[in-house]
Amino acid sequence: MRVAELILEVLAAHGVKHIFGVPGDAINDITFALTKRDDMEFILVRHEEAGAFMASAQAKLTGQLTACVGTAGPGAIHLLNGLYDAKLDHAPVIAITGQTATQYIGTGYHQEVDTERLFSDVAEYSRTIMTTEQATPMMLEACKAAISAPGVAHISIPTDIAGEKLNSKRTDFHLGSEKGEMRPCEPSLKEAAHLITSAEKPAILAGIGAANARDELIMLADKLAAPIVRTLRAKDYIDECDDLCIGGLGLLGSSAGSAVMDDCDLLIIVGADYPYVSFYPDNVPIIQIEPNPSRMGRRAPVAGPLRGHAKSTLQELLEQLAANPSRRFLKDMQNEKKKDQKSYRSREQSNATPIKPQRAIADLSAIAPDDAIFLCDTGTSTAWTARHLPIREGQRYTLSSALASMAFAMPAAIGAQLTFPDRPVIAVAGDGGFAMLMADFATAVKYKLPITCVILNNSKLGFIALEQEAKGLPEHSIELHNPDFVKFAEACGGLGRRVDNPKDLKDAYEFAIASDKPVIIDVMVDPDELIMPPKITLEQALNFGIAKVREKLF
Repeated sequence: MRVAELILEVLAAHGVKHIFGVPGDAINDITFALTKRDDMEFILVRHEEAGAFMASAQAKLTGQLTACVGTAGPGAIHLLNGLYDAKLDHAPVIAITGQTATQYIGTGYHQEVDTERLFSDVAEYSRTIMTTEQATPMMLEACKAAISAPGVAHISIPTDIAGEKLNSKRTDFHLGSEKGEMRPCEPSLKEAAHLITSAEKPAILAGIGAANARDELIMLADKLAAPIVRTLRAKDYIDECDDLCIGGLGLLGSSAGSAVMDDCDLLIIVGADYPYVSFYPDNVPIIQIEPNPSRMGRRAPVAGPLRGHAKSTLQELLEQLAANPSRRFLKDMQNEKKKDQKSYRSREQSNATPIKPQRAIADLSAIAPDDAIFLCDTGTSTAWTARHLPIREGQRYTLSSALASMAFAMPAAIGAQLTFPDRPVIAVAGDGGFAMLMADFATAVKYKLPITCVILNNSKLGFIALEQEAKGLPEHSIELHNPDFVKFAEACGGLGRRVDNPKDLKDAYEFAIASDKPVIIDVMVDPDELIMPPKITLEQALNFGIAKVREKLF
């Protein structure tokens, strides 16, 4: 066995099915070794960043180790943005990069980059295999680091090492990385139970860390009559379709979600590390369920720290708590939720042209099958899906959350479709985000992946406009000159439709989802439609007014 073959054996032992990347002289041994395997496929992408996004999306949706590759120098560098997405969203991804031959390392050789140093911030583990004897232990350490964090690991392989034969006869490379459930100690549980029992209006903030504890979360919310407010990533497993889930939190959340935070007298944080501290309740005791001590209490003071995983900790709490005799707070918040939904309805049903983006998303929600997987980009598309795309049980939803990188959705859809070939996969992106890595639409065509790409086309960087106006600045430097996305889709070998009339939306979506080819639906949306925060401060109102005056003057 050669080093390149050993690398693939280790990855296969950890369930890796696809390796995303662009070939190059420093990794040619690896890509050649892939041609001899039938349990793993090399996916040739047009840009390494897209490949890293594909791997990151797969890891987010499955929780399993995924992989991407890049050659020496620029190939490795191009991976970084997608890998930072995986790092910040705690997705287990291993990156394999090529390196110049060992004899030239440190001499300023052609395409030589210090990849260990380059990846030192993004990766939990970053090493260069300098001898054949190091190959097995370093690969196993890298897998261990990526899975346990979870996060990114990086292995760099000099081109002369990759083709060398190994002396090791080891054939079992699985680490036995099954994760156990941590539960808090009994005194902490009793103290938390006392705090909960003393509260009249408890509420729950649910994050992605509670994804495997949906049943327990709902049982606790029902037992305590506690409304659930979710983070955006938590849409993946609980959303407003459930009566107990009131809405999202923050600028992209709902008025009802903010009302829960304003009125509760106890907050239970379950698997969330929500960074926007201004949205936390003031002077309210907080219980936080969190297995990682470094994240405990870093956003707000915690009165009841419960170090443990969501599922086992919620199970323990359920046994110790009695039902809340009053459901008034929950019912009040459910009424606030109904007000939100009523306020959304006029835009979601609007027949105006240009098309209201709320209508475009609401019609997509109505058409999407119950097993659809949604991949959302960063920008105004994030806001419209956050509020107007309720994720039903059985559907999936993910995005570039903590990094909030543009260009995520379409490559992520490719990764998702490869993982779930029998499920409809839908990418929702703005025209700016889609165009950044649009060349990889041809990758979807090449591998016959019937993804649906919905482009909310407003011919500008719409979310940047919002941020500019929030600072009192007029819109500037955000206008986009777009290609004809339908013709682009057809030129790549896919299909496309442009939608100018809201009455044509559902037909276009049905056409795309039923197609056996990749499809772009180019929806011409109102560029002036505003994303209104759930609560508007005086400063925001003043800055918006100043921005509009400046736009008239300049």
